[in-house]
Amino acid sequence: MNKQELFEIITKSKDLQSFVDACALNIKNPFWIMDGSYRVLAQSHDPDARDYLIDFDAGKTMERVNAWVDNGLLEKVSGNRKPVFLHDDHIDEDIVIMDIIYERRPIGKLTIVLHENMTEDEVINISNAAAVYLRVSSETPGTTYEQALALLLQDTPESEHTGRKILENVGYLGKPPYHIVKADVKDKERIEILRAFLVDIRSSDPTLVGAIISNQCYILLCNGHDIPDRLIRKKVRLGYSLPFAKLHLVKSYAIQAAIALLNGNGKAEYFTDHYDAFLQECIRLGSGDKAGTFIMPEMLEILKYDAEYKTEYFETLKHYVQLNCSKQKTADVMNLHLNTVKYRINQLEKTFGIDFTKMDAIYVSLAAAKIWIG
Repeated sequence: MNKQELFEIITKSKDLQSFVDACALNIKNPFWIMDGSYRVLAQSHDPDARDYLIDFDAGKTMERVNAWVDNGLLEKVSGNRKPVFLHDDHIDEDIVIMDIIYERRPIGKLTIVLHENMTEDEVINISNAAAVYLRVSSETPGTTYEQALALLLQDTPESEHTGRKILENVGYLGKPPYHIVKADVKDKERIEILRAFLVDIRSSDPTLVGAIISNQCYILLCNGHDIPDRLIRKKVRLGYSLPFAKLHLVKSYAIQAAIALLNGNGKAEYFTDHYDAFLQECIRLGSGDKAGTFIMPEMLEILKYDAEYKTEYFETLKHYVQLNCSKQKTADVMNLHLNTVKYRINQLEKTFGIDFTKMDAIYVSLAAAKIWIG
C-alpha cells in the first residue's frame, strides 16, 4: 500500500476505527492499535483481529506486557522509529510491531499479524497515518480521573479544589476512608509495566483511580475497594498510606505511601510498619502543619475528642507510655485515682482502638502529635 492509497483512506475515514478497517482490507492482515497505556483503541474486523486480543479483553494486559518485558520485545520496540519483525510465541504468528510517534514521543503502538508480507515502508506509513488520529483523538478512558488525581497531588488550594471538582463532575462514587498507594517496579521498562498495571486496575474496578505523575505511579483507593490480589504480579510492589477522610489530604498521605515503599522490601508495605522513617521525614520537612498527617488516625480521634469534650485522654496516654505503661505511676503524676486511670486506659483500647502491642508506632505518633500541637 503506497502513500497515495493511504492518503485516500485518511480522507474517507472519519475516525481511527474506520481507518483501521479500511487499511486491513487493503493489506489483508489483521491488526490493532493501542495507546501509550496499552488500551486497545481500534482493531480490524476483516481480517478479524479479535482472536489475538483475547488476553486484553479478559483484562490480562499486565500478563502480556510482562511477557514482552521478559523476552525483550519492549526494549526492541520502545523509542524505535522503525518496525520490528518477529515471531510471537504466544499467538504462534509472525508479527510486526512499531511505536506510533508524534512530536518525537511515542503515543501508541501498532501491531500487525503478517498473513501477507509487508515492507518496512508500508508499516511506517500506516504508523504515521495512525498518528494523525491519535494526536487529535478524544481522551481515552481514565484520563479525566488521572487529571483529577494529578491535581490533588499538587498540594495547592487551587489544584485541590479543582481536582475534587473534576471527580465530582465525572460522577466519582468513592467514599472515605481513602488510602493512597504508590506502585513501583525495578525493571528498566517500569513505565510500560506500570501503565499496563493501571489498565488492568481500571478494567477490574472503575472506582480505583490511578495515574502516572512525574514518572511516579499512584492509586487512590476508597472504602470497600482494594487492588485485587490477582493483579499484583511478581514485578509490582505497593506502598500503602494510613486511611484518611478528606481528598485534600492526598498529597500528604502520598508521602506516607512512598516512605513505606522505600523502607521495606515486601510485595506490600504499610505505613503503620514504618512510623519511625516517616517521623524523620516529618522533622526534615520542619512543618507543624504537615505533622498532623503523620499521626495515627486513632490518636487524631483522641485529640479531637479531648478538644470537644474537655477530657484528658491524650495526656493520659502520653504519661502512660512515658511511664512504661504503669497505671499507678500515671495516676500519681496526674493526681488521679487509680481507678480513673484504669477506666481511661480501657477507653483508649476499646473506644479509640489504641493497640498497646504496637508501642513503636505509638511512640512515634506521640512525637509527631507533639510537633503538630506545638
